[in-house]
Amino acid sequence: METSNCRASFALLLIIPGLIYGRTLTGIARKMRVEYSKADAITEQAISSIRTVYSFVAEKRIVSDYSAALEGTVKLGLKQGLAKGLAVGSNGVVFAIWSFMSYYGSRMVMYNNAQGGTTLQVGSCIIVGGLSLGSGLSVVKYLSEAIAAGERIMEVINRVPKIDLENMEGKILDNISGEVELRQVEFAYPSRPETTIFKDLNLKIPAGKMVALVGESGSGKSTVIALLQRFYDPIKGDILIDGVPIEKLQLKWLRWQMGLVSQEPALFATTIKENILFGKEDADMDEVTEAAKASNAHNFISQLPQGYNTQVGERGVQMSGGQKQRIAIARAMIKSPRILLLDEATSALDSESERVVQEALDKAAVGRTTIIIAHRLSTVRNADLIAVLQNGDVKEIGSHDDLSKDQNSVYTTLLRLQQTQKNLDCSPTPSTTTKNSPSLTSNTDINACLCTSANSVAREEENSSSAPVILNEQVLPVPSFKRLIAMNSPEWRQAVLGSLAAVMFGAVQPAYSYALASTLSVFFLRDHELIKEKTRMYGLWFLGLAIFSVVVNIIQHYNFAAIGEYLTKRIRERMLSRILTFEIGWFDRDENSSGAICSRLAKDANMVRSLVGDRMALLIQTTSAVIIACTMGLVIAWRLAIVMIAVQPLIIVCYYFKRILLKSMSAKAIKSQEETSKLAGEAVSNLRTITAFSSQARILKLVEKAQEGPSSESARRSWYAGLGLGTSQSLVLCTWALDFWYGGKLIADGHIDAKALFQTFIILVSTGRVIADAGSMTNDLAKGSDAVGSVFAVLDRDSLIDPEDPEGHKPDKVIGIVELCDVHFAYPARPEMMIFRNFSINIEAGKSTALVGQSGSGKSTIIGLLQRFYDPLQGVVKIDGKDIRSYHLRSLRQHIALVSQEPTLFAGTIRENIMYGTTDKKIDETEIIEAAKAANVHTFIAGLKDGYHTWCGDKGLQLSGGQKQRIAIARAILKNPTVLLLDEATSALDSQSENVVQVALERVMMGRTSVVVAHRLSTIQNCDTIAVLDKGKVVEKGTHSSLISKGTVGAYYTLVSLQRTPNGGSTIK
Repeated sequence: METSNCRASFALLLIIPGLIYGRTLTGIARKMRVEYSKADAITEQAISSIRTVYSFVAEKRIVSDYSAALEGTVKLGLKQGLAKGLAVGSNGVVFAIWSFMSYYGSRMVMYNNAQGGTTLQVGSCIIVGGLSLGSGLSVVKYLSEAIAAGERIMEVINRVPKIDLENMEGKILDNISGEVELRQVEFAYPSRPETTIFKDLNLKIPAGKMVALVGESGSGKSTVIALLQRFYDPIKGDILIDGVPIEKLQLKWLRWQMGLVSQEPALFATTIKENILFGKEDADMDEVTEAAKASNAHNFISQLPQGYNTQVGERGVQMSGGQKQRIAIARAMIKSPRILLLDEATSALDSESERVVQEALDKAAVGRTTIIIAHRLSTVRNADLIAVLQNGDVKEIGSHDDLSKDQNSVYTTLLRLQQTQKNLDCSPTPSTTTKNSPSLTSNTDINACLCTSANSVAREEENSSSAPVILNEQVLPVPSFKRLIAMNSPEWRQAVLGSLAAVMFGAVQPAYSYALASTLSVFFLRDHELIKEKTRMYGLWFLGLAIFSVVVNIIQHYNFAAIGEYLTKRIRERMLSRILTFEIGWFDRDENSSGAICSRLAKDANMVRSLVGDRMALLIQTTSAVIIACTMGLVIAWRLAIVMIAVQPLIIVCYYFKRILLKSMSAKAIKSQEETSKLAGEAVSNLRTITAFSSQARILKLVEKAQEGPSSESARRSWYAGLGLGTSQSLVLCTWALDFWYGGKLIADGHIDAKALFQTFIILVSTGRVIADAGSMTNDLAKGSDAVGSVFAVLDRDSLIDPEDPEGHKPDKVIGIVELCDVHFAYPARPEMMIFRNFSINIEAGKSTALVGQSGSGKSTIIGLLQRFYDPLQGVVKIDGKDIRSYHLRSLRQHIALVSQEPTLFAGTIRENIMYGTTDKKIDETEIIEAAKAANVHTFIAGLKDGYHTWCGDKGLQLSGGQKQRIAIARAILKNPTVLLLDEATSALDSQSENVVQVALERVMMGRTSVVVAHRLSTIQNCDTIAVLDKGKVVEKGTHSSLISKGTVGAYYTLVSLQRTPNGGSTIK
């Protein structure tokens, strides 16, 4: 008993190395997750802003940044390989223990009259325990990764936010009137505590009144709305609703009383109906329809083939800017809020839509407190009160008429800035316009529903015959392991060293088993001298194996870690590089959302690393062990070895069927993971919208729904997988019984002795455990097989629009003559809906051409075609007389710059974002400052603590809309393009900024071919040519004065008239 306890205590020593290295591996795994998150953020931003990346030819920059971010992960991966080698190699302590036990056991037999059988029992227990612990140590890496991931997950789950939506302890008012007051509020954003937004803000908004907040960009208007919704809490002061501080109100109830329509509408990748229902989950279809009618969205939705069930695409890219905004307004209206918050709610609408929506908003505002943020003062003339914010304080407050009386007031100054510098030659009246131009003043959204902007997505509809092939719907090619290995060719030295080490480690187990069986037979000898001699020999054998095991494991795991890490980095770089050559239509599909692509880069490449690194090592090691063990068994006792080897295929068959089951489960799990990643990505990107509408529960339901099918299927198939595993393990025990029965029979017949039985049995049984360990990797092999297929599906896909056509013309200089000749175009997802038929337009070099017309008339589509985001079905798009398809696309895009309606900035400094517009990294600082001055953003930047090195945040989150837009304009100016594309470039600017930037843009446009898309006609009066588009055709073309001179029969005249109504856009005299 004492001996048994002694041996058991030695067995505990086997746990210590695993614990030590397990802790080390957990720490490394944690650091690897943090490192890779940096690379993942780069990818997510690039894919979600792919049009900006393509427009500024930033693909190489993205891949370079991504590659640099992966370097840290590779270094940590190599450390992890070294640590794992030490962890698994330290399992050789069992050999050292056996060295001592062989000595100690022999002493017990010789001098303490211990029985050989008792010693054998204890030894067998140690064998089984040692093998089990060794098997457990082989997965310590995965356990450590799971622990690291679990820690991060639990940290997020257990975090209690300072502003807790789930806290139900707050007060609920029985009847809310909607009086709002900000009293002595001091506030600075947590990310920039040194920049104070409000120092002592006081503002009272009466219940049921419409109050407009106006002022220059960055004056704190949107901050007021954020504070009201408790996105943040003030540093000092109080925010009250009906006299109650909002921190004392139940947060979910508080937000339910408010309806928000923000400047940049955030939609989710689901149907129009589901997006509207984010405002009120339990609403019926009648309520959805009424909300859509109130926001002037019902007509265009009804004209869509799928109606309210039309998918809007990721971030709503399938809709034009105006359509997205109206859906967002419907989402806010459906909940009938007591407090309506409109943050530039009509900024993205054309004149007709803006007029109708403004009337709808005015009607919706009746009887409820409405807070409007607006740059266009014409949209807030009817407000009961107008509060002018300047430098974080209310400078003036009163009605439009009251504030306009003081010619020296800040409000009057803002009004003057919005007056155009050029008067119209005539003054049309709205009534005559409406009468004479029904095609432009009636329900123009019938055409809008057939046309989408350059942001439109080519989403794959059911039964669609669009040409692009969807990756997820492809039959993935049979994974080529040879191709995979070829990608690892630079690491051939590591492969040779790692493989040799794996072969040698494969020999360790049979050698150990042979020595172990021989040692056990020593305990039955009677000659003490012979016992000492054999004990000494096998003791040294065990010590040698212990040292040898550590050395070969370090060599094996370090080298295979290098193979895996460098291959993973190479695959991720090549996949991203390849993905950044794909046409825009590929990204527009739901299954290729930024979340799904990021998940694919992370999971697929990681699975391939496991396959080529850890699993290939285990395969070589297992093959080596099996060959050596079978050879030794056949040499020692061939009759017994043949029987034992013959039953091994039964176990292998069980593992094979388990692999088939797991592979089918893997495919469903991957699909579920991508869907979940897409939802999670959208949720994070649109966090403010989700928070404003308290839609967390709805998002969670969508995630649960995405996982329902795969989860139930996985549970069902797990029963079969468990049955296969259980059968294989029971067969192992059955074979042991067979081996002892047949071995005993062979001993009785005199064919072998007991020593040969022990040697053959232990060698082949321990090798069976090695096969079982290899069988446990069938799950990874199944997933790895699918991952390899997915990787090569991306790498082998040819883009429909190749940006690196080697035969393409690379222009050193572009003159800027633009022509669209007889163009037929429809978005790939909706081939039956033609945007253009025989469309033609000429744009002179060095001249500015404005494209105007109702929302959906095809203006932004022209900009998309000029950048070759899509190709026309028929006809040609020419630049300098050459078909745009004959150019080397990336070289051509170097000469084109885009400023879009929704500015896209990247996580980096302001300087880096402005530099994004040029490939020359040696740009002089003076040039950057001059570009910023031209865009009227230098003063704002210079006032920041870190100046041009101020961090912008993810997608420019730290900046206001106007500030982001001006930085985007500076980025385009610095690029110094020949062709300048401005798609509502000043729509997000306040009056003062717009005036200055408009002058700057007009100066920048001189000598350049400029294509300007605008709803506000006051911004394009100085353009050389104005083209009026309606229903995909040019209905008028000329200068501002010539088009106005046509009078009431002119289409341009009609548009101008619409903007002269009280609720219209900019005033044009």
